[in-house]
Amino acid sequence: MKVVSALLPALLLVPLSALYATEPNSVSDAPIPREGLALWVTAQDVVVENGNVIKIKDHSGYHNDAVIEQESRIPAGNPTVVKDETAGQPVLRFNGAFIGYEFNAITNIRTVFMVVSKYPQAFKKFTERFVLGGMKKQETDFHVGCHWTDTIVELGMFKHGKVWFNGFPCDPALSEFAPKLAVILFVAGRDVVAEQLARDRDFTDRSWYGDIGEIIIYTTVLSGADRQAVEKHLIKKYNITPFQPEVVARESVLPGHTKPPTSEPK
Repeated sequence: MKVVSALLPALLLVPLSALYATEPNSVSDAPIPREGLALWVTAQDVVVENGNVIKIKDHSGYHNDAVIEQESRIPAGNPTVVKDETAGQPVLRFNGAFIGYEFNAITNIRTVFMVVSKYPQAFKKFTERFVLGGMKKQETDFHVGCHWTDTIVELGMFKHGKVWFNGFPCDPALSEFAPKLAVILFVAGRDVVAEQLARDRDFTDRSWYGDIGEIIIYTTVLSGADRQAVEKHLIKKYNITPFQPEVVARESVLPGHTKPPTSEPK
């Protein structure tokens, strides 16, 4: 885990939360259940050094900040923090170049909320773009698509869980990410793993290409009421008029990668 030095000059480290202190729907005011909360990062609270977002602060209470991975291959200035044109809220805008943020591995994930959008330029075959990832092949539980599609997740990799898109149930193996902000909710069929943000293992061409507003991870399956409360909060916060995802034909996906769920999340 990379640690930001406490000796860095204070003037170089600028918390973006200070710039958005008067924004409505602030992190501290959000109706987020605390039980099982393992990671909660938002574009509202990042640390910038010399124009680079070096850390995204964790509000789960476990101080599990997502810290930029220090590599010579990572270019400066990606992502940037901008205010989304529709939401009026800050988002992290990734340009698709090689990048990655590392946090302490969470090995028993059961519920995840994402507020994300994917750039239109990233919609094509063999362009797998990751929001959450792992370090090794066996840790790719949030593996997107199946090489041939731009779908949200490969269902088999996600342990036959359930997924909602802006509150609408969907088949993630047949439903695409959207080119505008959407709230995507995952409930895994059993424990899954993540330890990277915006990156898949060491692949240089799979970094996220689009916006990330907020990621919330739980180690429990939330009740229906709690799940819907968080969904509604995020939809309102990011000014999303609920819409359903684009759906691809099952025939366009590799055989064996769109099997229906075999069990209910417990």
